[in-house]
Amino acid sequence: MISEKPTDNSNVMREHDLVSSSSPAIQGLEGIRYRLRGASTKEKVDALLEAFQYGHKGIDLVIQALGDGVREVRESALLLLSYSSEATAEQALWNYLPFTKMQCLHTLTEFNLDCYKPEQHHPYYFAIADYNNTLICYWDLSYKQSFVNIWHLETGQSKKDFDLAMAHEFGLGKSGKVCIISFQDILWPLDTETQEPIGTYPDYLMNTVQTAPHCLAVCSTKQPLLATGYTVGKTGELEIWDYETSTRRFHHQFQDWALVPLGNLPLGNYISPLLFTPDGKLLVAYFKQRLQNKLHLWNTETGELIQTLDNLPAMTVNGLANRFDGQILACGIREKKVCVWELIGDRILYTSSGVAPCLMSSDGRVLIYCTDNYEIVVWDLAMNRKLCTLHGHTAPIGYLAMSSDRNFIASYSIDRTIKIWGVPESLKYL
Repeated sequence: MISEKPTDNSNVMREHDLVSSSSPAIQGLEGIRYRLRGASTKEKVDALLEAFQYGHKGIDLVIQALGDGVREVRESALLLLSYSSEATAEQALWNYLPFTKMQCLHTLTEFNLDCYKPEQHHPYYFAIADYNNTLICYWDLSYKQSFVNIWHLETGQSKKDFDLAMAHEFGLGKSGKVCIISFQDILWPLDTETQEPIGTYPDYLMNTVQTAPHCLAVCSTKQPLLATGYTVGKTGELEIWDYETSTRRFHHQFQDWALVPLGNLPLGNYISPLLFTPDGKLLVAYFKQRLQNKLHLWNTETGELIQTLDNLPAMTVNGLANRFDGQILACGIREKKVCVWELIGDRILYTSSGVAPCLMSSDGRVLIYCTDNYEIVVWDLAMNRKLCTLHGHTAPIGYLAMSSDRNFIASYSIDRTIKIWGVPESLKYL
């Protein structure tokens, strides 16, 4: 008699055991645990949403997902935990945010500026390109020369420097993959890495109706949008462009108002009066008329003016955020204090005695601002508590930037030093 070799069904049995049990609650949680171990990204996210419904037992699975190898899964877990009132969820959020372990990783002092008396110049634009973890610093040196420095955040090493050979407005789009520059009335997008125009000549050139736009804002996320503003005398113009198709979405003429750059410090810290919300659906424009200030909120898809906020006292807007509940937040200086407010209804949510500059994470979770002692304060807006204070600058801070994954902060002081802050490798897994 020939006996059949037993079939190893242990894997099949294990799968069956994970999704079958006499207790419905255990059955659901065990099934979720199984799906989180080897499913696709979408299935993992769906499993987390399901786990969240099981209260504190499911929260443990959501917390474990903070260590998942897929970024989308980690971000979904982070979002769910921010909506939980469980003590374990709050502690997990506290531990997950990297700021409590942050230190100064690098101090940069050499900028390789090719100009006369470079010590007299300060940056005109300062941002982090998320797609390749680099810091980009733009200098408007003179009428016919401007310069860009690029450093790698992790190493602090100079990655590339290039001379644009003429003065421009400058901004980053597509998470830093694209830089938009302007000269006179022409706008064009360049690849940040190669400095080559994106598209075919002359299709990539965009001619504005403005003689020489002095305000430029670029949507920093996936939306290929840029806005330009121009004021001469008592008249001005505002435009929104799609830089991938070289088409103008919106054009607005205004009278008796000024769309002018702002600055909180005598050196550096240029603030554009034009800002996009992170989702690209709203453009915020800051106007002045004598002592009166106004914020205009424009729908970028329809060109409709959807809101005007009047008489905002001593206000600048440094950053915007889209909360997951649909609220749009603004952060900046109002009445000589750092404020965070709900933009549409102009309702102040948070105030602090700090100074400019300040910024928020794109989801409105983290606020960063400065103090009179040249410190950088990182505040958790969701939990309303301070995460850390970063010390090291010896002069007023002109610029702040934060990577979208919150792993790096960059700061520029008017004593001409740049500091890159992050968690050292030796502390990342403690």
